[in-house]
Amino acid sequence: MTLLPAFTAGEFHKAVASSPNQNCVRVARKQGWTAVWDDKLATAGTTAATVLPADELLLLTDAEFDSYQSGVRSGSTDHHALTVTPRDDGAYVFRAATAQPVAEVQLVFDADELDAFLDGVRNGEFDLA
Repeated sequence: MTLLPAFTAGEFHKAVASSPNQNCVRVARKQGWTAVWDDKLATAGTTAATVLPADELLLLTDAEFDSYQSGVRSGSTDHHALTVTPRDDGAYVFRAATAQPVAEVQLVFDADELDAFLDGVRNGEFDLA
C-alpha cells in the first residue's frame, strides 16, 4: 500500500488567469504526487494549515499529471489519468481515471475556471520546478 502525503490548503496554487478571489482549480505537488482541488470547497474555517480531506481531492502521480499537461499542450487529452467532461448545464466535471483513496471524487468547475486552469497548464504554471 502506498502512503499518500497529506496536502494542506496553503500548498495549492491557481493559474495566474484565475479569479483573484476563490472559484478556481488549484494544484499542489509534493513527494511524487499531484493533487487537484476546488477552492469553492473551502469553508470559513479553512486556513493555509488545514489538511484537506481525501474526498475533496483528485490525486495523480506526478507522471500522470505531467502526461495530462503534455496532452493539453499538444491538443489531445484523451486517455489520460485526469478527465474533464462537459455537462449539459455548461459546467465541467474533473475526475481521476485512476484509483483514488476515496472513490467517485469529482470536482465541478465552470467554463471560466476551466479556461484559467488550461491557460496555466499551457503556460507551465503547474510544472515541477
